[in-house]
Amino acid sequence: MTRAALIITLALLAGCTDFPALDTATSAEARAAPYPRLVPLEGLIAGAEVAALDAETGARLAARAAALRRRAAQLRRISALPPADRARLMRAIARHPG
Repeated sequence: MTRAALIITLALLAGCTDFPALDTATSAEARAAPYPRLVPLEGLIAGAEVAALDAETGARLAARAAALRRRAAQLRRISALPPADRARLMRAIARHPG
């Protein structure tokens, strides 16, 4: 079968697919809601403020990041597998490089 015939056949089969009823997926309130108002992007960009972190917020974020790094290091040391199962898994990985 040529490549073109295969593509045409797949396209025709896709046309036979039953699509789900999407009309029932949207609530009545959402269908009755007005469309959002479109505004120029320049006005939104001009109204955006650049927020700077104060010293207290920066220190809190740095402390939280350090705590998360400590927790990640702790979780890396913990194995969910018993030692025998972990050894068996590591042997299987070594047998199948790549």
